[in-house]
Amino acid sequence: MNYEDVIMALKNGNVPAEGVKDICMGRDDEIAEFERLLEKVSEDKAITKFINGEYGAGKSFFLKVIQEMAYEKNFAVSFITLGEEVPFNKMDVVYKNIAKTLKCKTGTSLEHIIKRWITRLKMEAFEETSDPMEQNQIIKDSINRDLKEVREYSNSFATAIESYNKLMNEEDYKTANYCLAWLRGDSNIPFTEKKKFGVKGDVDKHNAFDFLEALSVFVKSVGYSGLVVLIDEGEYIMNLHTAKLRDTAYDNLRIIYDNCNLGKFKNTLFVFAGTPELYEDPKKGIPVYEALDDRLRDVLNTDYVDVRKPIFELKGFDRKNLIEIAGKIMIMHSEAYNWNASDRINPIISDLVDMHINNASLIGGKVTPRVFVRSFISVLDTVQQNQSSFKESEDILKLFENKEKELEEDFLDDLDDDW
Repeated sequence: MNYEDVIMALKNGNVPAEGVKDICMGRDDEIAEFERLLEKVSEDKAITKFINGEYGAGKSFFLKVIQEMAYEKNFAVSFITLGEEVPFNKMDVVYKNIAKTLKCKTGTSLEHIIKRWITRLKMEAFEETSDPMEQNQIIKDSINRDLKEVREYSNSFATAIESYNKLMNEEDYKTANYCLAWLRGDSNIPFTEKKKFGVKGDVDKHNAFDFLEALSVFVKSVGYSGLVVLIDEGEYIMNLHTAKLRDTAYDNLRIIYDNCNLGKFKNTLFVFAGTPELYEDPKKGIPVYEALDDRLRDVLNTDYVDVRKPIFELKGFDRKNLIEIAGKIMIMHSEAYNWNASDRINPIISDLVDMHINNASLIGGKVTPRVFVRSFISVLDTVQQNQSSFKESEDILKLFENKEKELEEDFLDDLDDDW
């Protein structure tokens, strides 16, 4: 892990590209629950979970933690963010983005997963016989075997994969690439090309779920633990222009939730993250769509923690959590910039945390990790580069207070949810 890259991402309000699990504080129960869920999914279960958290509470950050956990357990993972280009009322577009962002610990595309699988089959055939004709038959039989269950969900999906292998062997790379594009949901493929690899039509709103189910089964069939689909900024559904579009999006959520519970999806974990408005707003949120709201509503209205509910709340940090993450960041900062941060900062960490908690309460907000982390790293950067100007603890505390006020104002103005 490159500490400087992690620090710079956190300072800019972004989720680091890697190493997030190592700096994830105060989420032990949630991490343990997702460890359990991933184990269940690897055993053929399909599960849908919803994360509820305020802006800046760490939803995107925690989704990244789940992503790292999934990679470690050999899952293929897609991470999409809802918005104008990915509206959840259009499942064909959602499928296209899931297929486009598909990654595993060894590569970054559906093409990589398919090629790696076929290469493995070729190696197995080579070990069985030296006869090229027999090798080709073994490979063909193995592909047919691995795609047997996939074909039950979408025969076209399986046919396209078989055709891809055939086209690559024939060195027809142009059509093979069209084949991959079609599997990813591309609808701009000439009819003549689709005819070459044996399919008709495209991914659309009527068959998108079949393709998504086929994709999850394929991923499992070729040696991965399963498929994890992470969907961020679910509250964008509320921005869809009409009630009809929002109802369609919520119904798509219901279908996924039901298909997981009924066993139509297999080896798949869906995780949706959104703000409280998504789950509570009576005009545009989930409560307007009774068929979904009835399934997700908490029948026990208590303050007790229950991470096994369909929706669990990702709460802000408490004082202990903030002190822990400050200590972790201080160690990384010292290592990245070759200085001893602890001499200057350790004596006042408690004061910095108390100041942040007090500032949050004064503006009626909750204690969220993003503002504190950004302020703290900015202070570390400034003190490290101007050490002679910060000999007194009071000077560092004043610097932190000013940075907190600046970031709180930006946070309230922007309300972006990169964390």
